[in-house]
Amino acid sequence: MQTIENILNSRSAFLKGTGGDRQAAEKRRDLTMAIERSYPAFEILRDKFLLTEGTGKPKGSDELEEVASAPGYELLIERMQRFELLNMDEGQIYFNGPDAHRFMTGGWLEELAWLAVMEAGADEASFSQLIGWEAEGYTGENEIDVIFRREDRLGFVSCKALRSSLATTDRKHRARMMDAVHEADNLADHFGQPGERVGVLVTTDLFDEQRSEARYQALMGKAAVLDVRIIPLEDLGWDRLVDVMRYLMDH
Repeated sequence: MQTIENILNSRSAFLKGTGGDRQAAEKRRDLTMAIERSYPAFEILRDKFLLTEGTGKPKGSDELEEVASAPGYELLIERMQRFELLNMDEGQIYFNGPDAHRFMTGGWLEELAWLAVMEAGADEASFSQLIGWEAEGYTGENEIDVIFRREDRLGFVSCKALRSSLATTDRKHRARMMDAVHEADNLADHFGQPGERVGVLVTTDLFDEQRSEARYQALMGKAAVLDVRIIPLEDLGWDRLVDVMRYLMDH
């Protein structure tokens, strides 16, 4: 029977470790889905209250007003506390430890993509997975956000938790998304085979509904040339996301 591991072995690559904690991802499915449904509230919460490395203290609750007015805020707070990711202490609010930091700054998106891949019918999938490789006497490793198998074919999803709005003057934001497309294409070239697909899931609104056009034309054009499927914020809704994952599995 084919597995991700033996397919990779046939391509001079191998799994390193077991990847992300799938059992934990299933347990906090409700929280991950709440973030997906209430992303505007989560984005404000994350940006305002994340205890940034080196700051020494969390933000005070006097900054809570903007977040509290966002739809889905109360549910997010309740579920974050339930999973011990969020602490509220004497008027201060902050995220609790390195696992919370990883989850809130992007781990949740990898877990969401993994859940959607499994819902879409993958036979096997892993997230936050290290893959070692050897080529012409050289060795190395890559981390793949999500790798999945349907029958004897693999697929790959790169996840980038970025700001939802795309400013025309924000070159850094645009550069990060363009880099993500090239990184995803490199994964497909290195570990994939013809016909196997790769996607980039990014939490940025990339379609201007009023003008009926892409907000970042060069990005979408480059992705089309490289056959990388961009999955923007517009596709973050559960049903649409599962449909996109099914597309990545179709050959």
